[in-house]
Amino acid sequence: MATGAAGGAALDVLHRFGSWECSHLLIERETGKQVEEQMPPFKALRMWALYQTLPGRLLLALPPTWWVLGWQHRRLAAYANSPRSKKSIPGLIKDFAIDVSTAEKPPEAYATLQEFFARRLRPELRPIAEPNNGAVAVMPADSRVVVFDDVAAAHRFWIKGRAFSVRRLLGLPHDQQPAPEWANCAIAINRLAPVDCHRLHAAVSGRVVRIATHGHRFLGSEWAATHSSVNPMTENERLVMEFESDAFGPVIQVMIGASEVGSVQPLVAEGQAVRKGDEVAVFGYGGSIMTTLFRRGCIAFDTDLVANTRRDGETRVNYGMRLGVATRQAPAGVPPLPAGAGMTADVRGAGSGGMRADGGHKGTVA
Repeated sequence: MATGAAGGAALDVLHRFGSWECSHLLIERETGKQVEEQMPPFKALRMWALYQTLPGRLLLALPPTWWVLGWQHRRLAAYANSPRSKKSIPGLIKDFAIDVSTAEKPPEAYATLQEFFARRLRPELRPIAEPNNGAVAVMPADSRVVVFDDVAAAHRFWIKGRAFSVRRLLGLPHDQQPAPEWANCAIAINRLAPVDCHRLHAAVSGRVVRIATHGHRFLGSEWAATHSSVNPMTENERLVMEFESDAFGPVIQVMIGASEVGSVQPLVAEGQAVRKGDEVAVFGYGGSIMTTLFRRGCIAFDTDLVANTRRDGETRVNYGMRLGVATRQAPAGVPPLPAGAGMTADVRGAGSGGMRADGGHKGTVA
């Protein structure tokens, strides 16, 4: 009996450690209460050892480590798209306590792990905030969010990677800086976990101006990684999508892959008009990050999001919830990033895609 009690206590400690490595403070937006994020203990220990210890950081500095991580990524990507991965769906649901009642289909209806991971949710469960009001921006994904009126504050308090900058985030070459209005832009950072639906949505209504892909690595996206000296937001493979919005002016969404995640698949094309809440991209299997950039002074983030961020906490949100409101009528037709900014289009049309073993895409996603 005592042995069983000790084992249960040890397991409880491991689960609490896993939650701590995911997020030190997570607040459910609908209730205002602190909640825990679930992660398998072994994965939590691996994340901590790799990103929060000196030996782990030394390993990440070695080229062979990147070869191993890349091999692991490709192997998992191939498995997630194979029919044999269907048997792993129940384990994923259990490990991350996924609420399957929100999906549009029952778990057994998905042919692969990737199909379940990229599942659509029942639309009545994710209403879009003020759908006809273009001056209200919405959450692009089910996620955990922090917001900053100035990207410099995000770098000081949240993004701990030594080499982070807006230029690197957007994939601009070393000799080119972003336009001045992006130097101190406002930023919302949405962190997705395996529990979430990994279909990504437009935060604002407008026209897609530019789409590009950058990066080639697959660092983790959990708290342990984003609060370490590595740079997942500027080194990982990512999709940069720029919008022109009547209410907000230019808005840039960056969809960042992470460990165990394939390349991001765009679902829209340059020149296409979108409404906020429309699907614009989809991730492969794993965790991931999204950032949304607004010119400074063009958005007032909702006060509860600001307050939670100031507590060094994340807010648990659903896509379609309010993100903030336009603070001035930004003129339409503001020039996008300059030509030759390293943002070459990589659009495969408006269909959704699966994930190749090399981190690319093929096939379809339900």
